[in-house]
Parts: sequence; structure tokens; C-alpha cells
Amino acid sequence: MQDILAFIKTKYEQHRSISRPFVVGINGIDCSGKTTFSKAMSKYFSYNKIENDCLDIDNFNNPAIENETYKAFVSGSWDEENLNRYYELIINYSDVIRAVSESKKKYPIVILEGIFIYKPQLADLFDLKIYLDINISLGRKRFAKRRILKQDKRPFEIYDEIWMLSHMRYESEVHPKRISDLVIDYNDESKPVLHEI
Repeated sequence: MQDILAFIKTKYEQHRSISRPFVVGINGIDCSGKTTFSKAMSKYFSYNKIENDCLDIDNFNNPAIENETYKAFVSGSWDEENLNRYYELIINYSDVIRAVSESKKKYPIVILEGIFIYKPQLADLFDLKIYLDINISLGRKRFAKRRILKQDKRPFEIYDEIWMLSHMRYESEVHPKRISDLVIDYNDESKPVLHEI
């Protein structure tokens, strides 16, 4: 992990000569460890006396779409139209752009983690795109554990029927792994492996 973070720090130092903030994206399927990795990166930069800000895409969810999504799913009226609305509208992209812009005024490094962040609406924000690659079965296990630990009352089926179906569309349209600068095998959070550079 330290080697990967040191490599990212080197990327930042190369970029610093341009004299503008360095924006890092952390992407992957739901429960791939994006938040854990982002916190580790933020802590690493802080330890190296580099101020940074860490933003979570979940804080920019459209609450109306979020409520509509889970209400329709639980009621049994969930259909492809609902899935399309979720995929297209779950994130308030203009709010994300505004927040990143504000953070760039205060911090030399801004980290944005979450789903769908490499869609065209946001792709140009990033100086470094990172993708955390894990097995879907592990994502399911992590979600099951999260539901218990955080008392998440949403049905387990949302993982496959909303999140994974949306991610499959995202992969087919955006190709997040292909357009990322770094792909990291994150099946074992204690031993991440850099796939490709």
C-alpha cells in the first residue's frame, strides 16, 4: 500500500510544476473499498504535510431520485425505466463540479471517490484516475457485512438489481478501467496490487 501511495505522491509532485491543484478520482463497483482507499490516501498526504480534501460522491446524490429508487424497488414496481432514471439522475453533477472547484481554491490535492465519476459530465475534472478492481462476489460480501454493521435497512437485492446492473451499463458506455491511469487489485485491502500503469 505504501508503495502505491508513494507512486501517487510522485505523480502529484510531477504535476505540481504546473502550479494548479491535483484532482484524483477513486472509482470501482459498489463496496470495492473506495472510501477506505481514499481515507488511506488522504491520511498519507496529511502525514507528508500535503493538505488535501476528500469528497464522497454519495454526498451529491439526488435525494428525490434516491427515495424514488428505493421506494419503487421495495414496492415491487421496479422496472427498466426506474433503473434508467437511477443511472442518469442519481448524482447532481453540477453540485460535484462546484464542490471540486471550491476545494481546488483551498487545497493542492482534491480526492473524489465514488460510483460513475468517470462519466463525461465529470471526466475532465481529474488529473489522475484510479480504478479499484475487485470480484463482484466480494462486493456482495462486503455489502452484507455493511448492512449488519451499519444497520442498513435496504434490501440485499439492490446490490445486483440496481447497483450492479447500473455498473454494467457504466462499464459498457464509459469503460472506467480502460480510461483509468491506475488499476489496482483491491480484493485484499491490506495488500493492494497495481495492475497496470
